[in-house]
Amino acid sequence: MKILIYSYNDKIGDGLQKITFIQKLKSIYPESHITYTTTKSTSLKTTLNSLIVNCIEEFIEFNDVRSSFFDLFKTNKNFINKRYDLIIDLQKVVLRTLNLKKIPHNKFFSSTANFLFSDFKNDNQYLFKNIYIEKLYFNILNIISNKYINEIPHINIPNNLISKKRITTELNKNIGIAPGAGSELRQWDFDKYLAVGKYLRQKGFNIYFFLGPEEKRYLDVCVNNDFICPEWENNKMISNDITFTMSLAKNIKLLLCNDGGTSWMFEFAGVKTFKIFGITNAKKFARPGYSETIQVQDYGYSEIKDFPLTKYKEILDKFLEKD
Repeated sequence: MKILIYSYNDKIGDGLQKITFIQKLKSIYPESHITYTTTKSTSLKTTLNSLIVNCIEEFIEFNDVRSSFFDLFKTNKNFINKRYDLIIDLQKVVLRTLNLKKIPHNKFFSSTANFLFSDFKNDNQYLFKNIYIEKLYFNILNIISNKYINEIPHINIPNNLISKKRITTELNKNIGIAPGAGSELRQWDFDKYLAVGKYLRQKGFNIYFFLGPEEKRYLDVCVNNDFICPEWENNKMISNDITFTMSLAKNIKLLLCNDGGTSWMFEFAGVKTFKIFGITNAKKFARPGYSETIQVQDYGYSEIKDFPLTKYKEILDKFLEKD
């Protein structure tokens, strides 16, 4: 069975959200040949690949499935002489869906335009609006396979012996802060996170800043304020392997973060997050049971950068008291 999965673009958080879906799809169809294709790039091929070994046989990045009317009359160059038993469309832009559907296939799944272009229909038993994104993907599996999969499995994270030396063993005292996210529109101000770190340190917590390559500009500030950045050593990242960060996460009680890739790494590692949301929807992107959330619009703010430090600390204190 040949399966084609289409996604527009996968940064780390986007890719992590799809891992359990892909693993389960492969377990349902173990003899299948799965091709994963994106219009842009996918972290599943690079950073996250070690977590989906033996699940995806082929990656096709930078394809010509675009949201252009004129592309409807062009040949999909990446898929000449190819045919798939099943195509799964994981996005909802109509023109991309129509361009994707030109690829020869036997069955086509897409929830675009309320399943208008799909060979599979939804009888409203399964939700596709305002639900947690992983659950949405599993509802796709339920419809395609005619099975009922309710429980979302965890990702098994390998232990990394090096990482355990980077953080103290006082788990209940260890709080991480991850100030990054894929877009600045999803980032609360770093200076506010720094102030929160100092505030919590005064309360007796051990504070660790988790900085990806895009947050290297904050490294000196963190170090100069006596905060440990456990992913970094001698001004370089210790490892680009995502399992290194996820194994570090096992030694953290709580992560304060934006809606970004690091938050997903921690949640998949079984760590609770205290996550602030701006332009994205907490109902869709907060992992049930693992995420305490602040949706800034609920407090009268339209942008995440405007959310005040005092209000954040007030909500955080209440959470820490009951946790």
